[in-house]
Amino acid sequence: MVEFLVKKSKVLLYQGHFYLGDGVVSAEAWVRTMEWEGSGKYLMAERKAWKVKGVLAGYVHKWGSFSNTAAVEAGHLVPTDQAVHSPAMMEDWVLDKGVFAIVQGEDSASDFRVAVGNQ
Repeated sequence: MVEFLVKKSKVLLYQGHFYLGDGVVSAEAWVRTMEWEGSGKYLMAERKAWKVKGVLAGYVHKWGSFSNTAAVEAGHLVPTDQAVHSPAMMEDWVLDKGVFAIVQGEDSASDFRVAVGNQ
């Protein structure tokens, strides 16, 4: 399903760094099994530090319209655990700002956006 969404829309996955249930490690393993046009480039893309007002908020691994974010100092409820950083994440992702910006040369999708987190 996500493979289809990536073709037609922007997709944001996010997990809390401290959540062991289906957190960062599980999400990374699952993403590696996905087959979509940009999956090879995604796997080769650099993971970048994501900061909010100079403070480390997490790490973003992205290519084109697909972003996978690990929020630091957050567990299962990222929006609750990181009440300042998570709205900034959503805003930057929706507005293509900072580490969430589509870089020239990356594949991009339409304006339809889907966010999936371990909420």
